[in-house]
Amino acid sequence: MNLFRIARSIALFFMVLAGASCRAEPSKPLEQASTLLQRISGAHVRPYSTRDFGRDRYDGAISALVDETRAEAMLIALRNELPAGLVAFIGTTRSLTKPSARGVELVVGKGSGPLDILHIAQTDAVNYNMNNEDLKRRLARWHEAYGIDIWQAETDTIQLRFTRMPSNVQSFAKEVYKFCPDIVDQGAGSQKALEQDIQKRKGLYLWWD
Repeated sequence: MNLFRIARSIALFFMVLAGASCRAEPSKPLEQASTLLQRISGAHVRPYSTRDFGRDRYDGAISALVDETRAEAMLIALRNELPAGLVAFIGTTRSLTKPSARGVELVVGKGSGPLDILHIAQTDAVNYNMNNEDLKRRLARWHEAYGIDIWQAETDTIQLRFTRMPSNVQSFAKEVYKFCPDIVDQGAGSQKALEQDIQKRKGLYLWWD
């Protein structure tokens, strides 16, 4: 009988030890990133990001609303400490919710590259019959050719920087104009001005009205 009690005590000891070990395991990546995001932004971390001009919540990411003038600096700091398997970017900047959100979104979600950012943001160009997958296919080609860093993405807008500038900016600008006419017709005003903007930014501001 005593042997049975001893055996049972040993079994219970190892069960408790196993439970403590499980509790000591690192938390999920987004849970870890939540602490980091809160520290860098100084803002409340929401268990979602938004799509469709702030009207749709996406539970596969987290976000914090920050001052627009400080958002890029915060993004750089966040990316410097972000664990592998996560991406960070500036998300919705023009919320149509009522009341409208104050600030712009700093978003963290699962992913390893720029196309994952587009998935989280669900950017599209529906007025030009291009959905999210269409945009990802084009940007995948640019990523392969030049290397791209998408640092801001929302419903109708993408901002990116190149790792390697296109060797022929004039030819590239023609491609960009066909892909995104609004940045010339309602923005730069001419293809020449678009070329100059690409050179200045070392990247692109894409926007579909």
